[in-house]
Formats: sequence, C-alpha cells, structure tokens
Amino acid sequence: MIDIKSCQSGPAQDRIDLGQARLLVKERIQSILHRSDRAVRDVMEHLAGSDGKAFRAYLLLAAATDEDGFVPSCAIDAAAALELLHLATLVHDDILDDAPLRRGKASVHSLFGKKTAVLSGDYLFSLALTLIAGIAETHALRYSEFSRSIAQICMGELSQHRHNRDVDLSVFSYLRIISGKTAVLFALAMSAGAILGGYSESQAHRMSRFGFCVGMHFQLADDCLDYEVSTQTMKKQTAKDLAEGVVTLPLIFALAEQPALRELVRRVELTPTEIATISKDLVTAGYVGRARQVAKRYLDKASSILSQVEGQARRQRLGEILTSIAERRY
Repeated sequence: MIDIKSCQSGPAQDRIDLGQARLLVKERIQSILHRSDRAVRDVMEHLAGSDGKAFRAYLLLAAATDEDGFVPSCAIDAAAALELLHLATLVHDDILDDAPLRRGKASVHSLFGKKTAVLSGDYLFSLALTLIAGIAETHALRYSEFSRSIAQICMGELSQHRHNRDVDLSVFSYLRIISGKTAVLFALAMSAGAILGGYSESQAHRMSRFGFCVGMHFQLADDCLDYEVSTQTMKKQTAKDLAEGVVTLPLIFALAEQPALRELVRRVELTPTEIATISKDLVTAGYVGRARQVAKRYLDKASSILSQVEGQARRQRLGEILTSIAERRY
C-alpha cells in the first residue's frame, strides 16, 4: 500500500497514477468510515455500503494530475475529504427533504432516526475538516477555502428551504441558490486540485470557474432528471422536489405561464396523481427542455474556459469529464 500520509509532492514515490489514485480515494473513505467512533459506527458502516460515484473527488484528482498522468499523494486525502463533505450534505439534505432513499438504500434518518442523522452528518463534517487541516499544515492548500465553502453550502440549503413553495421565485434567485448549494463544491474540487498539483494561482482560479460551471450544469440536469427518470433508475426518490415544495427551474418556467398551477404548488401536500400529472406536463410542455437549454449554456461556458487551461493532456482529460456529464441520464 502506498503511504498517503505525506503531502510533499515531487519525489516519484509520492506521485500516483490517476487510475490508482481513484481506487485509493475509495479505500481511504472506506477506512475512515469503518474505523469511526463506536457511537456512530453503525451509521458510518451503512454509509460505507453506499455506491457513490465519487464524482467530485475525481474532479479534484483530474485537476491535480500532471501531463504524465500522475497525482501528488496529498490529493488522496483532499479528494477523500471532499467526498466526506459531500456525504455530510447528503445526510442533512435527506433529513430536510424527508427522503426515504439515497443511492438505492435507506437514507440515514429513515433507518436510524433524525437526531442520529443530524449528529452523524455533523460528524462527517468534522472528519472532512480534520483531513483538510492535516494537508493545510504542509501544503499551500488554504483551509479557509473549505470552511468558507461549507458556509456557502449551508446558506444555499437554507435559502432553498426558505423559498419552499415560493411561486414567485425568479430564475436569477434560483440560480443563486444552486450556486451555493451545489456549484461551490465543484469549484472547490477544481481549485484545490490545481493548487495541490502545483499549478499557478491564475490556473487555479480558471479551474475554479470551470468547476463552478460544471456544478451549475450538474444541478440543473439533476432538476430535470427528477421529472424525467424513475426512482429505480435514479436510486433515490424522484418527483420529490415537487412533492416537497422545492421550486426548481422547470417549475419556475411553468409557473410563469400557467397561473392555475400556482395554487397547486402553494398547497402543503399534493396527491400522487397530482404530482404525476404535473410532472408529465412539465416534460411534454417543454419546460424541462428549456431548463436543459440553460444547463447546456453552463456546459458550453465550461468548455470555453477549458480551452484556456494549460496542458494538452489535462484539457483532454477534463474534456472527457465534460462529455460524460453531458451524456448523464441518471
């Protein structure tokens, strides 16, 4: 096993092939979750059995990779920390949304109760920050960027909650919400990876902008998939946004043109039939398609930023990521 405690990049033994690095991140996360404090071990082992894509971790690794395809060893812990941070937000999200499923399994709160879920999410935050603190001591990675991103994520979630069933929510306000709720973590992944990879501040900033646009696209595509794809395919409850009164971009477009829909959305609870009917209408009337056009504009912007990124191999690698998320159907 490669020693992943060192954060000093440079020597050959401290640089790892990208493919192997992805495996090491998963191993690192599994090790951390399985070796957690006894009080939360049952929850952590349940989460360890989840089949997440670790997409944000891969973005960080890809940003840190040099032209020869090698990643500095310190990026392993940074990528693991990012995934733990993301996992914490998912545990808390599911509590707020009262979601029964996550990644095809019972959500933490539905299995262990809401109080345990809240505290477990907090514990995951602490694990992530502990990992980052260790890296920041020996590398130019700024601990403050991670703590600031957590604050932005929390503010995004809080803003979304406050706008529940808000039939007057504007497109601009919604995009601002998801910029904090989702895109900030993608931006962090790219900027942290670039810094750990030894790239310049200007390149790190460019990578951050790239990650932000990818994150905006990712969330907007997710909003559309919530209306388009089945629960079985998504491995989490679909049409939940509408059921929980979460107003996303397809619904914002529909509300602007269908006044009668406003009273339905304001109601505390919709019937399964109403949810199915509204969902189908948003797709067939083209509102989901319009939201996808907005998502594509962010993808196009990311592609434009990518053309300015240094390194042919790096551009190719990140271009493949763009293609994969453009084709994402679940």
